Amino acid sequence: MARDFDAVSLDVGGVLVVPDHGVLAQVLDDHGIAYDRSAFGAGHYVAMAGMDRAMSHAEDFTDYLHGFLDAIGVSPPAQRLAHGELTAVLRTPVWCQPVPGARLGVAALASAGLRLAVTSNSDGRVADVLRRHEWLQVGEGPGVQAAVVTDSGDVGYAKPDARMFQVTADALDLTPERIVHVGDSVHYDVEGATEAGMQAVHFDPFGLCRSTGHRHAAALVDLLD
Repeated sequence: MARDFDAVSLDVGGVLVVPDHGVLAQVLDDHGIAYDRSAFGAGHYVAMAGMDRAMSHAEDFTDYLHGFLDAIGVSPPAQRLAHGELTAVLRTPVWCQPVPGARLGVAALASAGLRLAVTSNSDGRVADVLRRHEWLQVGEGPGVQAAVVTDSGDVGYAKPDARMFQVTADALDLTPERIVHVGDSVHYDVEGATEAGMQAVHFDPFGLCRSTGHRHAAALVDLLD
């Protein structure tokens, strides 16, 4: 059977990596803030759902941290301090903890003959981080080969702007409808990619999204089903 797409565009945060749990825990520990470490995994996706509801600016983590701190059980009186301290560390380098199964998923997509790309809201450093952590890179290198890394910090506009996705499509030399974009946000990823003419999949490993208006995946290998 013919596959209905030729390439996969990947979001980075929430699909490949999340903020390092050890770093976040250390910040909270340093200030005597109580939390539930077991809730960190789902906490990112709860936080992203909050950003979707608020339609927050892509690089403003106010709503993200409100959702994350609620999810991990930080008490309301401690949240203001926790919010300020975590804001100070929530930068590109701390987004380095692999999402479970993501490395195997990226390798499986590449092995299946799919072309890969990255479309990420970041600060111009995501390509360097992905190469150094041996995820993927454009051209030869230690990770899987990608056609392009589209970083909002480089191109000057951010998802859900359809131009972000068009940069990726142009680099792949494919029409948008032959590309599937996978991201952990309905607003930035699903709606943005759909507006650009791509197929879209909401990465939702904890099954938090109840919408029936778009497709979901709990793991990258689900795209091969």
